Amino acid sequence: MKKDWNYIASVEKAIAEKYGKTSSQDFRSDWEPAKEEYYLDQLREARSQKENRQSKQDTYEAGDITITKRTNKIKTERACPVCKTYSFSRRDDLYMNRFECCEHCYIVFVVNREERWREGWRPDDDLVKESLRRKR
Repeated sequence: MKKDWNYIASVEKAIAEKYGKTSSQDFRSDWEPAKEEYYLDQLREARSQKENRQSKQDTYEAGDITITKRTNKIKTERACPVCKTYSFSRRDDLYMNRFECCEHCYIVFVVNREERWREGWRPDDDLVKESLRRKR
């Protein structure tokens, strides 16, 4: 397959006009030794942090099997405090961090009532049970 250099040039020109000159530039055109050294320092730092995390892990050997126990300091709550439903969904993580409820509770109880929710209002148990019954 032959490259059409005129087409490639016209596409690059259109991209540069729409998004700016730097968007169609090759990243290596302004790469300098100082940037390279900074990048390598970042890689070294990330590697040393990873090694430190790995050294904090406890390992147990049972015969020819090695078991690694992670020392995870961040504990995440997997059960919704409103409806008490346990979830592995990443979407629920988003709503748990922001509204302290699962996605379902957000849709049913929080949408269009964010200020009321932030002020501390929570649905009563009967309302939660009814929404869970409708969900299933």
